[in-house]
Amino acid sequence: MTINGVKMSEAVAGSMHDPEHLVLEYLNDPRPDLKDVIILQYSNMVERIARRFSGVEPLDDLVQVGYIGLLNALSKFDPEAGVRFNTYATHLVAGEIKHYLRDRAQIIRHPAWVQELRQRLNRATITLQADLGRTPTEREIADACKVSEQAVREVMATQELLRVTSLDAPIQEDDESDTDIDKLESAESSSGQVSVEDRVVLEDAMRQLRDLEREVLILFHFESLNQTEIASKLDISCNYVSHILRQSLNKLRRILNSEEEADRSLRKDYPETGQVIDLMTRAYTEGYFSGRLTEEIHRSTGSGSGVAIVTVEFTGLEAMQRFYGDSSVTDFLADAAEFLRSSVRTLDVVCRIGKTGFGIILPETTANAILVRHRLERRFEQWLVGRATAAGSLQVKLGHASSPDDGRSAKSLLEAADQSVSDCRQAA
Repeated sequence: MTINGVKMSEAVAGSMHDPEHLVLEYLNDPRPDLKDVIILQYSNMVERIARRFSGVEPLDDLVQVGYIGLLNALSKFDPEAGVRFNTYATHLVAGEIKHYLRDRAQIIRHPAWVQELRQRLNRATITLQADLGRTPTEREIADACKVSEQAVREVMATQELLRVTSLDAPIQEDDESDTDIDKLESAESSSGQVSVEDRVVLEDAMRQLRDLEREVLILFHFESLNQTEIASKLDISCNYVSHILRQSLNKLRRILNSEEEADRSLRKDYPETGQVIDLMTRAYTEGYFSGRLTEEIHRSTGSGSGVAIVTVEFTGLEAMQRFYGDSSVTDFLADAAEFLRSSVRTLDVVCRIGKTGFGIILPETTANAILVRHRLERRFEQWLVGRATAAGSLQVKLGHASSPDDGRSAKSLLEAADQSVSDCRQAA
């Protein structure tokens, strides 16, 4: 049997409804056909994560890097750890893309001999500090490494240049740490300066640190002193300076993340009226749907071109949430939004309706709305394969309506679409 160009046995094809089971089967019997099917099953997840970082590098390149993360997840996954493969793979795919972008974004590239000398100087500094009981001077480090003082000074300067990136960047390489690449998801471009709002948030977070932590951060990030100079100025060891930097940045990151989470909760309780994009699915919001539909109805009334809608409602997601957790529903709805966008015209508008539904505005469409609905029904039949859960079945219900035949307002069109709803199919 061949699905989407991938050959597989009948047994494998029959197991496609449960990707987690396929992963366990592959771990017991790592067959190439199983690997191909697993990659196919998780392709939407990889593409969705890659799209979060699109605009920095070509999307196709990010998707390919994401697949490397997926293959790494498949080779390293331990089912005994008590974590679902989907969760584990999501972290590795995102991490692989972040590391790729971080490497691509590195502007300052040093030759190998500079990197090697830097490592020698670091090792000599640690050894001398242990032997002398104090921070070694540049002269002592130069003598130990048999290089000039100027060379020591210049190499240390390049080391600090690489370190000073942002308050959110880790002091040491850490595969699991987030860097400035995470902020590329934002639609706003950086101006190179801290805004007044960000400065207030940062100053408030800094006040929550200990005096010594705050002083070390200021000396390192704002006065551009290196760790050796900070240690000498504060009469503490270099190792302690490094420890304070690492500890204080981790604490600052937790404080800022906590503030961001609180702000996100506040925005959820009191959403901004101007918000038009649903952050979870990247579809337009329900408020935008109502306003845009009203606008299209008025426009079509004047031009006589008509406008139609197709509504999509999923049921069975509560069982999925109880069985797999909240993230499974979030991932499902994000996949559904992307599926809908790829299934309609560029000028059609995909929006959220309610907690588990979508509405599609079809400008300059009247009688053809029924054809769009039928086409989506056929595509959903195949799309739902593999998305049924052990917790229960999923259902998708589609409706349609057009103006002026079914109504001349957003409310009347939604009511007409609701009356036309019938079950598309039930996932087995």
